[in-house]
Amino acid sequence: MSAWFDEFFEGLYGRVLTAQFKPETSREQARLIRRLLRVRRGQRVLDVPCGQGRLTLPLARTGLVMTGADLTPAFLRKAESLARREGLDCRFLEADMRAIDFDGEFHAAFNWFGSFGYFNDAGNLEFCRRVLRALRPGGRFLLEGINRSWPLRHFRRGDERKIGGVLVAQRSRLDRGKTHLTVDWTLRRGSTIERHTVRMRIYDGASIRALLRSAGFGEVRLYGPGGSRFTRHSRRLIAVARRPG
Repeated sequence: MSAWFDEFFEGLYGRVLTAQFKPETSREQARLIRRLLRVRRGQRVLDVPCGQGRLTLPLARTGLVMTGADLTPAFLRKAESLARREGLDCRFLEADMRAIDFDGEFHAAFNWFGSFGYFNDAGNLEFCRRVLRALRPGGRFLLEGINRSWPLRHFRRGDERKIGGVLVAQRSRLDRGKTHLTVDWTLRRGSTIERHTVRMRIYDGASIRALLRSAGFGEVRLYGPGGSRFTRHSRRLIAVARRPG
């Protein structure tokens, strides 16, 4: 039986993703990622999953040696084409996040914008362990996503807007334990209609720190949006974990 992420990214959501962020927003986020990871020109960084290279490419423009991994071939083709056009030092690999196979290759890695929590607890932990193995001793891993405390206090069941020519309607619900967020998506463009159900594990500061430490990371620092001070009221959280050594 296929998982929701096997089909969700192949269709109209690709158009939504392309139009969702302005170039300046992507550049600002790339600058923040570079600052929090404390990486320098010439160092190797892994973006997983990388999508269409929205953050991989601006980071490569700053002199970082970038590798992007993703499960969606269409996204990788687009990222490769853009990188080749600019002559950027990037490589892109098709891979399930839980199956990346690197050994001490990277100075840093990151997972940005709701790209974490796709699997069961064992799968999410396995992904973190794979990233740990991919890093050099002392390397840093950055995770960014929704702070579980936010929807508990500000839950919205429905939302509808138009992005990139696609009408996006969402209907959300929390499970009984309030650890998983399920969103029913309806995407419409002309006569094309797609329906998807996305289910993700959501974390607060304590649970993401516990997960990363279970994976083998040592120090874990938490930040709010834009690198601000993290509190339980923060809408999103950024965790930066360091591989021991």
